[in-house]
Amino acid sequence: MERVPTTLYFWISRLAGFVGIVCMVIAVVTSVANHHLATDPAEWVQIAIAAFIFAIWAVVYELRDRGIKTR
Repeated sequence: MERVPTTLYFWISRLAGFVGIVCMVIAVVTSVANHHLATDPAEWVQIAIAAFIFAIWAVVYELRDRGIKTR
């Protein structure tokens, strides 16, 4: 049986990656259309970068939890 944290970390990383992609799409669309959707496109890019970093963190945390060295 698969451990619950493994599934949880990978779903968290997938969700964060999806949020990052959505934020990048919103940033591009709002930048091209010259219309600000709740905030500037630069802030959407910052949210996307944070989401991507969080996704990478979740995968690295799971790899280290399994005993795979990341350094």
